[in-house]
Amino acid sequence: MTARMTLSPAGVAELELVLAGGLGATAYASEGDGGRLRATEPVESGAVELLDQEGTPLATVEVDGGTSSGEWLVGSVSQLRPFGHQLHRERRIGAQTSRVERAVVVLGDLPGEEDPRWESLSDRPLVLLDTGHHAEALSRDVRHALASGHDVRVLPAPDPALRSAEEWRDAVAAAARALVADEIEVWDTERAVGDGLVILLTGLSGSGKSTIAKLLAERLGEVDDRTVTLLDGDEVRLILSSKLGFSREDRLMNVRRIGWVAALIAEHGGIAVCAPIAPYAEMRAEMRERAENVGRFMLVHVSTPLEVCEARDRKGLYAKARAGEIPQFTGISDPYEEPTDADLAIDASVVSPEDAVDQIVAALPR
Repeated sequence: MTARMTLSPAGVAELELVLAGGLGATAYASEGDGGRLRATEPVESGAVELLDQEGTPLATVEVDGGTSSGEWLVGSVSQLRPFGHQLHRERRIGAQTSRVERAVVVLGDLPGEEDPRWESLSDRPLVLLDTGHHAEALSRDVRHALASGHDVRVLPAPDPALRSAEEWRDAVAAAARALVADEIEVWDTERAVGDGLVILLTGLSGSGKSTIAKLLAERLGEVDDRTVTLLDGDEVRLILSSKLGFSREDRLMNVRRIGWVAALIAEHGGIAVCAPIAPYAEMRAEMRERAENVGRFMLVHVSTPLEVCEARDRKGLYAKARAGEIPQFTGISDPYEEPTDADLAIDASVVSPEDAVDQIVAALPR
C-alpha cells in the first residue's frame, strides 16, 4: 500500500517550486539545495504520495530507503496533476516565455511610490511572492506594478517553517535565479498585517465556550466597528463539515475549515469568533498561523474542569461516552490537549459568561 502524506499550504508551494526546478534538484533533499519535507510517520522504501489538505494527490516521492518520523524524505519527485500557479495563467511560474538578465524580488508588500528604489528599477521585472495568504494585497500589488508599466512574475514562496529567516530569504533568491533571471536584487520589505482578528475559544464540551462566544459576538457588534461573524462548532458541523466524523483526521479537517473561513474574514478586516472544541495543539497552532498571516489571533482557553462539564451535561453525551455508546469523545475516550500558549484562560465554573466577555474584550490585541 502506497504511503500518503498531507502537505500544508506552504508545503504545496514548496513542492511546486521543487517540480519547477526552483530549489535545486527535482528531489526532496536532506542537505544543501532542494525542497524539503519531514516525514510525519515512519516511511518504508517506496513511493510516498503527497496530498493537499483536501486529500487530492499532487505528486509522489520515490523514497530510496526507510525514513523515520521527523526525518527528511529523500527521493525523486513525479508530478501527478497540475496545481497551484500552473492552473492560473496570470500567476504561472515562468509565465513569460524567456528568462531575463536582471530582476527584482520583493519579499513583502510593494514599497510606496515615494521609495527611492523605484528610480533604479528601470525595465527590470518585479518578482512578487505568493505566500498563500494576503490574496487581496498580492492582487493589488500586481495591478499596481502592471499599471506602472512593469513586467511582473509571481512565484510561490518557499516554506518558512523549514528555514530560518535568513535561509528563507536565500531560498527565495535561489528560486528567482533558477526560474526568472541570472542577477537578482532583493527588496526586503515588510508584509503589512491587516486589522482583522480571529478569536478562538477552545474547551471541553459543556465548558461554556458557546455561550461566551455568542455573548462576545453580540458585545463586539456593539463596541467595535468591524464586522463580527460567529463560527460555533456545532453549527459549522451541520454545514461545512456535515460528512465528517470524529476521528483525529476528521476533527483536524473540521477545525481546518473553520480556520480557513475565519482567516478569510480577518483578511477582509472582520472579526471571527470561533468556538469549536479544537482539542489538539496541532490544529490550534495551524489556525493561529493562518490567522496571523493576515491579521491578529487570540486564543482563549475556557478551562472549566471536566467534572463540572460532565455535571452540566444536559444532552447526556458524557454519560453515553462513559457507557461506550459514543466513541472518541473528547475528555473521556479521546484526549483534550490543554493549551500552553493561551492568551487568556477562563474557568467558566467560577466566572460568569458576562464577566468572561469583559475579560476577553479587555485583553483583545490592539
